Amino acid sequence: MGSFREFLDNLKGYNEINTVEEQIDWDLEAAAICTMSQRVGGPAVLFSNVKDYPNMLLTGAVFSGPGFYYWPQEKRLMHGRMAVALDLEPDTHYEEFVETILDRGKAPIRAIEVESGSSQQLVIDDVDLYSYPIPRLHEKDGGRYLTSHIMLHRDQENGWTNLNMEPLMLYRRNMLVRTKPSRQTMPSQSEVIIEKYHRQNKPAPFAIVIGAPPALTMTARFNNPPGADEYGFAGGLGLKPLILVKAKLSDILVPADAEMILEGHVYPGDMAEGGPFPSLSFYEEKKEGYVYRVECITQRRDAILPFSVEGVKSSDSMCLLSLMHSAQMLNLLRTNGIPAKWMTMPVEAKLSLGVVALHSPQPVPGLPGRAAHLVFGKSPYIRQMIFVDNDVDPQDFTTSVLTDKIYKASFQRNYFVSPQAEKPLGLTENHDFNSGLTSTAFIDATWRLDRAPETIPRRINFEVCFPEDVKNDLLRKWNKELKLTPKAW
Repeated sequence: MGSFREFLDNLKGYNEINTVEEQIDWDLEAAAICTMSQRVGGPAVLFSNVKDYPNMLLTGAVFSGPGFYYWPQEKRLMHGRMAVALDLEPDTHYEEFVETILDRGKAPIRAIEVESGSSQQLVIDDVDLYSYPIPRLHEKDGGRYLTSHIMLHRDQENGWTNLNMEPLMLYRRNMLVRTKPSRQTMPSQSEVIIEKYHRQNKPAPFAIVIGAPPALTMTARFNNPPGADEYGFAGGLGLKPLILVKAKLSDILVPADAEMILEGHVYPGDMAEGGPFPSLSFYEEKKEGYVYRVECITQRRDAILPFSVEGVKSSDSMCLLSLMHSAQMLNLLRTNGIPAKWMTMPVEAKLSLGVVALHSPQPVPGLPGRAAHLVFGKSPYIRQMIFVDNDVDPQDFTTSVLTDKIYKASFQRNYFVSPQAEKPLGLTENHDFNSGLTSTAFIDATWRLDRAPETIPRRINFEVCFPEDVKNDLLRKWNKELKLTPKAW
């Protein structure tokens, strides 16, 4: 997969994007349409007639899917459009997709630097961000927000470029404000880079990539360690090198085929108030944050502006984080000797829950506890975990994961709570807010090691109760001969 534009073309080929030709208002209406599409498990949306902006296209919900709560009745998968982004089929199984990400991440492909690219077809020095259809997404938002972009910051000491994704509020015609999430207890890698410049009383250069190659967007949600070649990682994910070009105002390398690049500096002491704006599970209130002064814009002549509607069940940000952070935590477990088959963070649980399948039989007792503490110590999101056996399908959340949690786990033996975990407080839970800490819990819904195999009951569902020939024949007759509804698969 190459550019963002090629990604949109591929989505059209799979009927994974709807084009709206009627005039749509950038003020709430476009966001409401994308929110409803995400709510009903619909495709992405491309707006070709945006009020006040007749010459620009707006698109949303390009990475998100409906989640697994309604699977298999809902055909679209949470990760389906992300699979298309990596040249896989949209019905690629979740477990296969995560393994593909981990395998490709082990074989990075170095980026190629060129002299020019389509992202620099137009160079605009007289910056006016109000000339772009940056949408207002929610009624109580503090302003209009960019939400589907990658922020690039280059460390002046070692030349490493960090990828980051944070919402940016339109503050002035050439200014954006970035505020710090409430739950963040340590500075992000990009903040560390910015402060290095500010300690020397220097402005920190930045580049904001809008409409980036999808493999680069997915890489920005993987949270690679400082110093990692994130461009190379993205090349490995997409199975082809990124094509980069030098930015106009700094040494930062930017994608040559992006839709748009915003360049400028974050100046020492330059702060402003941003928000309110929703995070993953609650509204962030007004607070001060860095001012990003945009001093140059480069773009395609017919640039497309993507956006993500935060706060809904399965926004682009939530789906990207669910997939990429699950892959990262699965790799963490395996490298520490935990025989994990798969891991997922259901978007329905706002990414606070991690579900892990352990290979059976487990080699030693106590593995769920070890695995839980590994994840709790590394993940800024997960504070609850469920461990299941390896015969559970990660896409079958309601009839397998919840069934195992309810029927297998003993309240006396298999529920474990840590009342004072060293994690930032989850603001959506009832807890002691004076401590600033949250509680964590994990549930061991795997069969006991000392249980005789012959006493373990068989599952009761469509997948295991009928042989393959009967299932295939039923699907054919249901859909083609009997023409029953809804469509079965």
